[in-house]
Amino acid sequence: MVRLASGGQPEGRSVLALLRAVVALVVTLTILTFALYSGYLSYTDLSPEEVRVPTAELEVDRAGRRVAYGRSSLTRESRLWFLHLEGPPEEIGDAHGRLAARLWGELDRDVARLLRHRYPEGLERWTADMVMRWDFRESDQSLAPGVRRELAALAAAMPEAGGERLSSYHRMFLDQSFVELTRRLDDVLLEGTMFAAAARPKGGGERGNLVIGRSFFADLGLDVEPDRLVTIVHPDGKYPFASVGWAGLMGVVTGINARGIFVALDPTRTDDALEEGVPLPLILRQILEDADTLEQALEILQAAPARTSGAVLVGDGRQRRAAVVELARDRDDRKPRGEDQALVWATNHMLRESFERDAQNDRIRRFTSSGYRYDRLGELLNEAPVDPARAVAILRDRKGLGGEELGLGNRNAIDNLHLTHAVVVDATAMVMWVGEGPSALGRFRAIDLRHALGRRQDRPAPLDDFPADRLLHGEEYSDYKEALEALEHARGLLARGLPEQALASASVALALAPDVGELHRLLGDVERELGDLAAARRHYERYLELVPGRLRDQERVRGLLEELRE
Repeated sequence: MVRLASGGQPEGRSVLALLRAVVALVVTLTILTFALYSGYLSYTDLSPEEVRVPTAELEVDRAGRRVAYGRSSLTRESRLWFLHLEGPPEEIGDAHGRLAARLWGELDRDVARLLRHRYPEGLERWTADMVMRWDFRESDQSLAPGVRRELAALAAAMPEAGGERLSSYHRMFLDQSFVELTRRLDDVLLEGTMFAAAARPKGGGERGNLVIGRSFFADLGLDVEPDRLVTIVHPDGKYPFASVGWAGLMGVVTGINARGIFVALDPTRTDDALEEGVPLPLILRQILEDADTLEQALEILQAAPARTSGAVLVGDGRQRRAAVVELARDRDDRKPRGEDQALVWATNHMLRESFERDAQNDRIRRFTSSGYRYDRLGELLNEAPVDPARAVAILRDRKGLGGEELGLGNRNAIDNLHLTHAVVVDATAMVMWVGEGPSALGRFRAIDLRHALGRRQDRPAPLDDFPADRLLHGEEYSDYKEALEALEHARGLLARGLPEQALASASVALALAPDVGELHRLLGDVERELGDLAAARRHYERYLELVPGRLRDQERVRGLLEELRE
């Protein structure tokens, strides 16, 4: 017995030693993993250069609608915000951040909510973040020095932009790269429509004024309408320009400079690999700051090291000419199209011969609304001469090919009732009309660009606005808005495991607005839960017709249809 007991002590000590070794190994691996992870974050982080900005006091007017900061200001006029920025890059970035931080924060919360809904937290989300950090390492080094200083000042003025393993500077740089970031998602979240017209009179002679129409759509959810921000920038030593976008955006998606050079960007997708380079919105801003003619603008585009693909509309109000340039890093052919034509237009797919066999481009043309909107634009532009009033009517078009009734909210319509902004410009007369919203329904407010972009102290010219669409105050639109509320109510009921109650609420929505795609997706889920598989199939098929841009959701719905057919 003594021998047995004494023989067990070494065995116990061996087990204890083994446990200690395992614990030590685990601790070592944990420390090593943490060190490697911290090193990875440090290596892939973007660091700003130090900038010094003169401090200024924020001054709020008695009405609370205008806030001044140094030479810059933010003003709310009805449903539009006007951000006036002036000075060198550091002062512009600092003023932008201090004046527009609240507007940026509201938009950022909407975007974060969308991403959490579509791409929940987990390994997939974490992996995507890590890959994104690697792909964007040192990417800010491609920016011009002035742009980097402005970005650094913007980030310093908005420290709340930091968090979630990203510094404020890193985060604001990614905001300028939104075109590439959305390309990484299966869904198409950004769409655009743009056209330019300068027709000659029937009797011949000089072309008419260059009239441009432009709308932009960011799919952030049916209940989200971002603030519409008109930014007037007077950069030291460069051309002043006006752009329509959102808070935090240093670049340009829709804008015109003091020389009548207009630019607009429609995001596209191609098979080309993502490359190092400058985000497209910042290239468009360079055009507005530096270009004096259409030829100069095209030269900048053709030489630009664009980070991703896009279709860019460029117009010259003085020459009364416009063209579309289709950009992709791996394609040397950037010859503009429509340069000598009276009409030119684009949506979100490429037309050049070099893109004919591009699978991604073909998918966007065929399986999103891009091809349909492009064809409908062609019909509308060729029906009658395009003046500003006609351009507004085109941006408000809610019908399909051949004038077919599509129903309110149909994603194939030029006005799908959820546009982020809608703009009409007479680039020759230097007048811009910006839609107050919602979508393209509200009043289009006239802006005297000669006054806004000039140094004159006189009052702007009296200009006529375009009144709101009659639909805005009609019963049909009220029904549509109520249908969206009923849809959200039904969605909440289904999430709580109450499909019968959800069906009742969704049926009300269906009667009010039968062409809302998201409603048919929900009804498909409800009917599948209740066991009516035939009804579920009908709603899923209708969803695929009405919401062509959400490619990830389309694949899921097609998978559900396959299951229901088995």
